[in-house]
Amino acid sequence: MAYGPSPSILLVTSKVDIAADYVVLKLLSLGARFYRLNTEDFPLSSLSSIRLANIDTSAIWSWVSPSNREIRLENIKCIWFRRHRLPAMPSDMSPAHAEYCLRESDWFIRGALYSMPLLSGVTAWMSHPASVQQAESKIYQLPVARSLGFHIPDTLITNDAAEVRRFYQEKGGQIVAKPLRLGYFDYGQKKTSVYTNKVEWSDLHDDVSIKVAPVIYQELIPKLYDIRVTVVGNRLFAAAIHSQDVLSALIDWRRSDTNELAHTVHTLPPQVSDSCLRLVKLLGLNYGALDLVLTPKNEYVFLEINPNGQWAWLEDELNLPISEEIANWLFAQSKMDSI
Repeated sequence: MAYGPSPSILLVTSKVDIAADYVVLKLLSLGARFYRLNTEDFPLSSLSSIRLANIDTSAIWSWVSPSNREIRLENIKCIWFRRHRLPAMPSDMSPAHAEYCLRESDWFIRGALYSMPLLSGVTAWMSHPASVQQAESKIYQLPVARSLGFHIPDTLITNDAAEVRRFYQEKGGQIVAKPLRLGYFDYGQKKTSVYTNKVEWSDLHDDVSIKVAPVIYQELIPKLYDIRVTVVGNRLFAAAIHSQDVLSALIDWRRSDTNELAHTVHTLPPQVSDSCLRLVKLLGLNYGALDLVLTPKNEYVFLEINPNGQWAWLEDELNLPISEEIANWLFAQSKMDSI
């Protein structure tokens, strides 16, 4: 999707990113010049070239869309990095060749994005992919959040079964387990997600199963509500998710259909709001979706932050103008002169 021969805003995402569709509509209403680069189009449906010369300090990154339209990306001022999705390679290609082609295509896009400040006039990101990758580390998030005054759960990250059993006993059996990175299994015909789960003593007898991968174990935090805080630039939008009203959502609200859960707009205390904004900035981001818990003692506990977390369902449920704020931020940044 392209608007204007030389866009000033680049959206890096995928075809199935519904949240990006919301922002596209807002950008259109603003009259913004942007291009939506769906990463899974490359290399099979799109062509791309980067031209560098030793005697010329300029550079050109061109992208030929599936509709055979050439987009010149040297005048990009602002990039919204949402998703980097790889394509399915032809079924008759050998696995070794497919892996090679995907790896090289992956690093072409990564390298182009990392080089954009040199290839064009990029001055703003939401958010830089290197910052996104670092911020996705739950191990990194927790001490950063703690340094800003957030309460965090007592946490153990390990593949040592004896350590897990000690932690379980220390917490009186009230602990949960969650993945370190992506709770996702792809079995080909079937794909499954792994949510946060309560740990039972019977789960801790197989040392070999525990040893094969590190897991995050945390004390089980009592909840009044789950709180989702969406930060866009210097603004935030907070929503209470009434997870304790639905049995399947007690431990992890994502396990339930969000249509089953009541949502309400939530007002954070000023100190918590300030910590949310500071956390996003300290992580080098301009967008972040924070998951907090409000306890029966009226204490806010930080669980994690997703640097590209979803928000569309909150916009639909509570009429929060998150897409509009993202589009306004991108449009304003694209109009700023280079410094």
